[in-house]
Amino acid sequence: MVQDGTSRDYDLPPVAPFHNEGKTVAGWVMFWGVCLGAVVVALAIVLWETWILIVGVAVLVLALVASKVLSVMGMGQPRNRDNPPQGGEHNWYA
Repeated sequence: MVQDGTSRDYDLPPVAPFHNEGKTVAGWVMFWGVCLGAVVVALAIVLWETWILIVGVAVLVLALVASKVLSVMGMGQPRNRDNPPQGGEHNWYA
């Protein structure tokens, strides 16, 4: 069989990805909130202080909630609500 470079064993997505590459306000809030929370939790483990651990976990939870709220408000990755994938189709950009 001759390989002319035209055969492939994969399918391309039906549309181009979003131009923001996931760099949204909601994404950055989650990233920095989780980083800060992880540093506070690590500090609590080193210092062996329960109250610092609770503050760190609270920062983590707050970052996750704030990111979800921002995403619902429209500051996250846009969703393709007009043309959702049908049964058996892969949701490329969910």
